Amino acid sequence: MDFIGGGAKDYQGFFRFLGEEKDLGSPFQINFPSISTTPFSPLNPPPRNCSNNDLDSRCTCIDCPSICPVLPDLPASESICHVGVLSCLSFTLILAYSLAVVGFIVGFLIQNTIRKRRERRYERLALSGETPSSPRALVGAASLDDHNPSLARGLIDPVETVQPKQYRLNSLLRKFFYKLGLTTATYPMLTCAVVFTIIGLINIGWTKFDIETDPVRLWVAPNSETRVQKDFFDEHFGPFYRPQQIFITSVDQENHPVLSFRHLQYVFELEEHIRQNLVSTPNNLTLDDVCFAPAGPGSPCVVQSITGWFGGSLDGYDEDTYKDRIERCARSPVECLPDFGQPLAPHYVLGGTRDSKLNTYLDAPALVITAVLSSSVSPPDPEQQQAFERAAEEWERTLRAFLEGVKERSPAEVGLNVDLSTGVSLEEEIGKEGNTDVRIVVGSYIAMFLYVGLTLGGGGSGSGGSSRAAQNGSKGWKLHWRAAMSWIRNYTLTSHTLLALFSLVLVLLSISTSVALFSLIGVKVTLVIAEVIPFLVLAVGVDNVFLLMGELERVDAIHGLYAGNNNSLNGHRSRGDERTAAEDHGIADNVDSEARMMSPTRTTRSARHFPYPARHNHQTSSLSSYSSAPSSAYPNPSYLPPPARIALTLSLIGPSILLSTLAEAVAFLLGALVPMPAVRNFALYAAAGVVINGLLQVCLLAGVGIGLDARRIEAGRMDCIPCISLPGQIALPEDENDRNTLDEQPISPDRSHFNNDHDPARVTGSGSSGWLARFFKRYYVPFLLKPAVKVVVMIVFGGIFVAGIIGMQGIELGLDQRLALPASSYLVSYFDKMDQYFDVGPPVYFVVRDVDVTQREVQQKLCGRFTTCEKMSLSNILEAERTRDRNEALSTLSSQLQSHPLFINPDELSLLSTRSSSYLADPAASWIDTFFAWLDPEMDTCCRVRKRNPSIPCRPRDGARLCRPCFEGREPAWNVTMEGFPEGKEFIQYAKWWLTSEAGEECPLGGREGFSGSVAFGTGSDGDEIVASHFRTFHTPLRSQSEFIASLASARRIAESITKSTGVEVFPYSPHYVFFDQYLTITSTTQMILGLGLLSTLLITSIFLGSLRTGGIVTAVTGMVVVCVMGMMRIEGVSLNAISLVNLVMAEGIAVEFCVHVARAFMSAGSGSGYGASAGSVWGFGVADRAKSQKERDERMYIGLTSVGPSVLSGITLTKLIGMCVLGLTRSKLLEVREHYRCLHWLF
Repeated sequence: MDFIGGGAKDYQGFFRFLGEEKDLGSPFQINFPSISTTPFSPLNPPPRNCSNNDLDSRCTCIDCPSICPVLPDLPASESICHVGVLSCLSFTLILAYSLAVVGFIVGFLIQNTIRKRRERRYERLALSGETPSSPRALVGAASLDDHNPSLARGLIDPVETVQPKQYRLNSLLRKFFYKLGLTTATYPMLTCAVVFTIIGLINIGWTKFDIETDPVRLWVAPNSETRVQKDFFDEHFGPFYRPQQIFITSVDQENHPVLSFRHLQYVFELEEHIRQNLVSTPNNLTLDDVCFAPAGPGSPCVVQSITGWFGGSLDGYDEDTYKDRIERCARSPVECLPDFGQPLAPHYVLGGTRDSKLNTYLDAPALVITAVLSSSVSPPDPEQQQAFERAAEEWERTLRAFLEGVKERSPAEVGLNVDLSTGVSLEEEIGKEGNTDVRIVVGSYIAMFLYVGLTLGGGGSGSGGSSRAAQNGSKGWKLHWRAAMSWIRNYTLTSHTLLALFSLVLVLLSISTSVALFSLIGVKVTLVIAEVIPFLVLAVGVDNVFLLMGELERVDAIHGLYAGNNNSLNGHRSRGDERTAAEDHGIADNVDSEARMMSPTRTTRSARHFPYPARHNHQTSSLSSYSSAPSSAYPNPSYLPPPARIALTLSLIGPSILLSTLAEAVAFLLGALVPMPAVRNFALYAAAGVVINGLLQVCLLAGVGIGLDARRIEAGRMDCIPCISLPGQIALPEDENDRNTLDEQPISPDRSHFNNDHDPARVTGSGSSGWLARFFKRYYVPFLLKPAVKVVVMIVFGGIFVAGIIGMQGIELGLDQRLALPASSYLVSYFDKMDQYFDVGPPVYFVVRDVDVTQREVQQKLCGRFTTCEKMSLSNILEAERTRDRNEALSTLSSQLQSHPLFINPDELSLLSTRSSSYLADPAASWIDTFFAWLDPEMDTCCRVRKRNPSIPCRPRDGARLCRPCFEGREPAWNVTMEGFPEGKEFIQYAKWWLTSEAGEECPLGGREGFSGSVAFGTGSDGDEIVASHFRTFHTPLRSQSEFIASLASARRIAESITKSTGVEVFPYSPHYVFFDQYLTITSTTQMILGLGLLSTLLITSIFLGSLRTGGIVTAVTGMVVVCVMGMMRIEGVSLNAISLVNLVMAEGIAVEFCVHVARAFMSAGSGSGYGASAGSVWGFGVADRAKSQKERDERMYIGLTSVGPSVLSGITLTKLIGMCVLGLTRSKLLEVREHYRCLHWLF
């Protein structure tokens, strides 16, 4: 010790020797303190609770649930009353319907019994007296009752056959259409010149034609709340990223799982090719050129894949070791960071991991690869942004083409199924659907052309000669051949092929003009318009051709060239009788043979009349010139030339066409109230197309098309080739003795001996001489008029109506995106895999705006990890909402474990991580909490500044000799009470440093990778300021449309709760919100639009028909049709959305078209009651005897339904059926749903 310790006697002396400053010792003096003699005491501080009120001890909500705010209970969902398995509404409806049916049947039986007793009493009176029996039992004979002489005028006085008390509006419309028809038919070339000039000028609008393909601008209203919020988000934080996603599953998962080593090697090779070797053309772009690199250009791209757990390579792993790596990384993702630095939780890269049946992560049924492409440039520049988007789309198309090839080869090569989606996939597939459905449009027009041409064309009555030839055995072949030749000549004369083609040309012109008109005013065409409008206008536009032709045939039956020679067509009326009626009442009456058959009182008048408009002085000359030809010049003394017949036809059917067109147009225009652009534009285009088509039909089709066709037939010219005149017709003899009298005679206007079997008035089309009309008159309508049948009809359709109301209760909301795709699209299987395996919900951002976050008071309203943060702060509310249902479920399971530990369903345990009525899955990424934590001086590798110049931040590579922690030695010091945190300009300065600092192993709190896009800066009066910021989290996996809708509603509720609690304006944003915003109000919108549609139908029909009662009936039937269609939506699996709402509006408009023609024919039919002085007002509320009124209503119903019923069936119903059959060939699920609508509507 003397040698080495300077002679020290104890340790203190030894320490003094060592510390002395000397040449061969310590270079400086070292003084060692003496050791205290204080005795040791155990460290035993009092335990602190995480919810302690001491600010130095208090924990955060995410670490200590007991201090999380207590949220108010959610509003209780409306409990649905049930009676057994039925809802109370359904039970009430069924009960009321059953009681009504029983009462209806009992009342009918009682009334029938009373009627029979009265009839027996009348029979006894008739047998005992000389008074003739009552005519009440005869249809239409109630007018003969002498108790009210005024009621008999309907069958004798033609004035009563027009409208009730000469309804003024109807008379004005008929006069207008008479003049219009007479003018257009007299001057067809001038009419064509004027109309086509106007159409040509409007079609200049095609120069501004443009198609809208952006899904957001298609399906989201520009002024909707979510659209405004999305625009704000895109402006301040940039558009959402462009994800490219691949699902890989095994063809045989049981024997060859997707995570086998061989399959894993294939996945690594596939990803390596995409990263390094996939180059686009023509610009030779790679993934690195367009990907999202959070650390800046040149840094690693964000590719979420299982390859990230292996560092991008399988080197060093074999079939025995790779499994341990997967299990370890799945349980602790922070130990296996990918090159871009974000921990990859297993549900990001493995599909179906939350299935409770999985034993290990190695049993995962799917692999998920997600490559994220950037969607914006910084700083924002419009031109650069467009160039970047084009570059991204170019590379995405290259990726899509490559993966489609892999998808085809991989099942056979490696036993893997590959499903993919790229940023351009959805738009391309929707466009592909539109291109492939062009053939469907063309096919529908060809089918409709054939149908119209064949249906309107007549076949003559050659069948009679054919039957006679058959009866003559072997000698009849000559007659058979001549009958066939006669039929061919008749068909080439009376077919209307050119007319059918002309009607389709007008449909195309109306579509073209509608598109040009709205293109001129800036309303873009959408794919919905391009696909649906051609079908809609075609189906609606062709209807009126049948109505016009059917009415023309009935006019020709009286005023045609040869109608006068056929007693079966014009009865026994003399020309003098007709002239007298025309002179007395200003009309020309039509005597319909079938209408006369229903009334036993027929003498020289008929119950069916075709009145002219009243002839004023300015009309007399023109009509007289047509009618004043000597009878010797025309076979028919009542003959009117084609222009007059066209005018008469249009005056009769024109008001009905106007009524149906107006009702349909108003219904479509109501669809424009839907704010969704695609739907609104469709409604506008449809309404314009229907209106323009209706104008073209009354101006061109009636006056020009049908008028010229009528002239062609009278001139004996061939259809399709009118320059060829037919040499003559073959008139077949009635018996064998007349067989030698067969001769061919030229067709000319002065042939008074034209054979009736070949009368053009009889062989043209499907009018009263057609089989359909005969079926209506002889079978259908008489059957429908039976009292018992009426009871059955009321009961059956009442039951369908009640069933429709019951079915409406189960309609779901939403529109599956698969419906917008072709059935064969690769995206369909991709969406199926995503729903089945993807366990990550969409991201959701809670955006804070219009608040100064540099103030401590505001910071405390946002933060959540410091003791002075407000209890109801934004971060605390988000965390409490995330665990709202989970905590309740844990409490329930805890109590179950205590009572029945062996009966806990393991599936319930696995669902605890996903159950949440708030649809929030993960804790919110709070930028302000992370930023303040980054400032902690204890984290001496995070926020650092230069020692010599604290205004300069240090870089990660700068050493400790040059830098120090930012808040080292700060007064007041940094602490969890936020006392020493920055405010004002200092806050902005440090925030900018943080947002540019990189996160790494030494400092994982850097903000560049995770939060650089979370804060938006702007320029204020005092310099830079934070104008907006967002707090990011994720929704729970959303599998159905209802969950997507509920997630939006929940996010809005949470944002409103935050705003109410903190006073800070907060709104939620997620990429899917803009598409589901409509469903929050779709129910009330549907009620409003359909209600307005029915109200407009009531007003329009009541005004045009002159009867509030009839208008109410039409409206009621229309409403029943819509309700029945809605009831069937649940059975067919059709959900309620903006498109289905427009379909319902279309159904409402087309239902009106079905009804108004029959209703107007009913109102125009001759009758003996209801319109006399004692019958009440023109609005249909009469006080006449009920029995008389019912008989006369039956007569009018017979006349109305037999006159236009065949045309409605062949021209409206069957045209819709043809359109639906053609739509059945489409590959579009969306059009298949539309076909379901049309099928349901056609059925009802």
